Parts: sequence; C-alpha cells; structure tokens
Amino acid sequence: MLHTLYSNSLSTLKKRESLLGLTCAALSVSLVIAVSSLAMRRDRVVVVPPGLSGPVAVDWGRADAEYMKTFAVFYSTLLGTITPRNAEYVADRLSGMTSPTAYPLVRKSILAAAKDPAFLNSGSTMNFVSNSVVHENETGKVFVLGEHQVYSGFGMPKVAPVVYELDIRIAEGRPVVMSVTNYPGTDARTKEWKQTHPGWDKPKDQ
Repeated sequence: MLHTLYSNSLSTLKKRESLLGLTCAALSVSLVIAVSSLAMRRDRVVVVPPGLSGPVAVDWGRADAEYMKTFAVFYSTLLGTITPRNAEYVADRLSGMTSPTAYPLVRKSILAAAKDPAFLNSGSTMNFVSNSVVHENETGKVFVLGEHQVYSGFGMPKVAPVVYELDIRIAEGRPVVMSVTNYPGTDARTKEWKQTHPGWDKPKDQ
C-alpha cells in the first residue's frame, strides 16, 4: 500500500515538474518576444522647443515639417554666419549634422570663405538672417530665405538676398543634412517653381 502511495506521489511530482517546465519555457518565450518588441519599438516624441508656438514631433526615421523647418533655420544660420576666427568652430559643429558625403564640400566652402584675402584682411563678418522658410512636402526639402549681411567695420552692411536649400533626413532619431546649397535671390527653387521656370539651370547667355 505504501509502495502504491509513493508511486502515485512520485508520478504526480513528475507531472507537476513537467508542467512547471513547460510553464517556465512558455514564460521565457513570452519574455523574449516582449523584449524584442520593446527593442524594435520606435517611440514618437512630441516636444515644444523654446521659440516655437506649437509642438513638434520626431521619431526614429521621420519628423514633422515644423521640426524640419526649425532645424533648417538653425543649420543655415550657423553656416551663413562666418568670421575668420570662427570658421573652424562652425565647420566642426556642422560635422555631426551633415552626412559624410556632403560634409567635405561644406567644410571646404566654409574655410575657403574665411581664408579669402579680401574677407580675411578686411576684418569683416558675415551674418545670415532668415525671414521665411518653405517646406516642400513632396521632396522633403527645406528652403530658408533670408539675407547675407556683410559688416566691414564701418558704414552700413552690404546686404544680399539669398536662399539656402537643404535636403534633410532623420536618421536614428536625429536630423542629418544630405545636401545643402545656396543661391542669390528671393525665390525658393521648389519643384513647382522649376516647372514654371524652364531653363532656370542654364547660363543666362544661352
């Protein structure tokens, strides 16, 4: 009788052990799935930075137009505000915001402007002041319109209208400038503008 009782108890324990093992295995699988889901999750962050009247949203691979416009103004202002003394600093600051393919050209243009003898020996400073921003939804490009103001230390500054055109992408939650160019004038060369201005990229004498 005792033998039968012990056999039944042992059999019950084995069944419970097997059931416990299966439960632990199921919990382990569930935990792995949960951790994987969290690791792959890309939260969308909504913030209201200083100087903005409304919220902006950024996630792992994209951002809303307001965020892109704000960053474009910051980038173009930094790029367009050059003195012989701060050129290296500006170039270094832009390195983390610019793609590896575009950065060498950006750095070269900054240092070339700062080392221009006419600019270097005159003690001049160049500021960029933005006055409007255009975000093109179709291409994702941002156009910052404003003025280059060159101060030579006396008299009124020389003012010239200019447009900065930036192709910005969000990579791993941060903005990266894939390409940037600037040209004189007050027209943002959007896709619509190019369609209504055939031959815009040809020399004037053609």
